[in-house]
Amino acid sequence: MSTVLSWLWMKAELLPWWQKITLRRYRSELRALNAARSMGPLAIFPILFAVGFWFFLLAGLPSLMLFLLSQGLVAFGGPTGAVLGILVYVIHAILAFVVMFIVAAWFFRWYLIAVSLTFGRTAMADRKEAELVAAIAAARASS
Repeated sequence: MSTVLSWLWMKAELLPWWQKITLRRYRSELRALNAARSMGPLAIFPILFAVGFWFFLLAGLPSLMLFLLSQGLVAFGGPTGAVLGILVYVIHAILAFVVMFIVAAWFFRWYLIAVSLTFGRTAMADRKEAELVAAIAAARASS
């Protein structure tokens, strides 16, 4: 029961912070989409820069921290630290694998939008822009 209460408390504390991050991500994706529309054959670059930035910030940075923690435990923790370091590394590998599958759909959808803009087709970009505008409006209304 205390685990559930601590999870609810953590969610209540982190929710405004997460909403701000999500709103900034939506805005940067919309800016990247608008920049990509004006770049023609080079449309892939602003989209992949924005998507890559958010992927590194939300998935890569925590993953890097876990990796460095596991390496530090193995190198400086003695026999117990080595076991804990290997355990952290295994947990990190499992989490990275799960995150890869979760983020892959988001990443490849953006990649297909960028490729379609490169070849002059805007239907997917129009749908994504409408989704982003609606999500930004909903995020502003909730905050």
